[in-house]
Amino acid sequence: GNETELKEICKNLHPADAAAAFTALNEDQQELFAKYLDNEALSLITSFLPAPESADLVAGLEEKDRTVILENLPDDVVTDLIQETDEDHQQEYEELLSEEKKDAVETLLGYPEDSAGGRMTTAFATVREDMTVKETIESLEEIKEDAEILARMYVIDDSDKILGKVRLRDLTFNKWSTPIREIMDHEQISISAEADQEEALKLMVKYDMLALPVVDSGNKLLGIITFDDALEIQEEESTEDLEKAAAIAGERDEEGYLKSPVISHFKRRSVWVFLLAIVAILSGLVILNYERLLENVFILAVYMPMIVATGGNTGAQAATMVIRAMSLGEFSPSEFLRVVWKELQIGLALGALLGALIAVGSWLLINTFINPETMETITGNYSLTKLVTTVGIALTIQVAASTFIGAALPMMAKAFRLDPAVVASPAITTIVDVLGLLIYFGIASAILGI
Repeated sequence: GNETELKEICKNLHPADAAAAFTALNEDQQELFAKYLDNEALSLITSFLPAPESADLVAGLEEKDRTVILENLPDDVVTDLIQETDEDHQQEYEELLSEEKKDAVETLLGYPEDSAGGRMTTAFATVREDMTVKETIESLEEIKEDAEILARMYVIDDSDKILGKVRLRDLTFNKWSTPIREIMDHEQISISAEADQEEALKLMVKYDMLALPVVDSGNKLLGIITFDDALEIQEEESTEDLEKAAAIAGERDEEGYLKSPVISHFKRRSVWVFLLAIVAILSGLVILNYERLLENVFILAVYMPMIVATGGNTGAQAATMVIRAMSLGEFSPSEFLRVVWKELQIGLALGALLGALIAVGSWLLINTFINPETMETITGNYSLTKLVTTVGIALTIQVAASTFIGAALPMMAKAFRLDPAVVASPAITTIVDVLGLLIYFGIASAILGI
């Protein structure tokens, strides 16, 4: 029947694909899904589910099944699952765990979710430097089902301090009597358990690591961050930066876009939207202050959106380049002057080119397609050459100023221990909008004498 068919389908699917299928089901279908499958299959599928959905799945099981599932799941997955439940259920779940599992989970729960300690797993292989290749291989037999990675084994001393690592292939191509100390890699690249998860990701990318050891202040090996965890961190950090750049605040809902309630999306977007709307009133006040100028020279209004938008675009470009370079460690905040000077030069070059093209292009188009009577109306009897020169100069200065601001603000944010991504779009766009209008109208007033 349906039960046999479902079991057969899941048997032939990779657990990740089965998990994806599970998330596409409604609640009633998910309940049947969990009911029909055995605990082994459910454990595999649960390990690939987002934490909120794995918590919901486990919560719907009977206690005996829940116990088996929790015991079968990796320590870090159980930790994520428990963090998604309320306090009453957290205690209940912990009581279902074996003492060894409970100790590991409580250790992980002691670290912030976005720290290296919060992302590590305690399921890894360790060896002593005085062990032989044969003894090491025999020890792997005992932990082969529990360790997440066997391709790397970490060499520790009697105090569990990390001394280096040994690879599985090193064991394969050496005599059984060879001591581990003779074939181990003494290089010790590790990260503090208190460090941010993004720092862990940078290290793993920089050194092309399959797994990154996590240590305490005394260099005691606590756990490892595996490559699949690194991929999850990369996705989370990229999403976080993208949302900050788009002025979306608050904690991201891991249930996904469609399953997140409307009110959740509303709360995360509303704060910045309302704030920026209020700040944008400044642009209106600037325009109001130069109302007489626009009444006399109507054509100036045509170029306002272009001046403002170009400044926003070039400012965002500069900010994106600077934030990316900082995240890759290409320079530090101490090189502030060097970076902003470089961006200012780029801005001046871009601005001069754009300003010249717009000025010359506008002069040719207006002279070609606008008749003399209409020309007087839109130019207010001012020289067309003066008007297009005004636009060209204003655009040049606006682009240069915007690239300067786009480079300076993220670096200033970093220097004050703020997140540069927060100022990448909302703050820069708002500032350059107001600044662009002030530059434009200020230059127009000076050149036209109004």
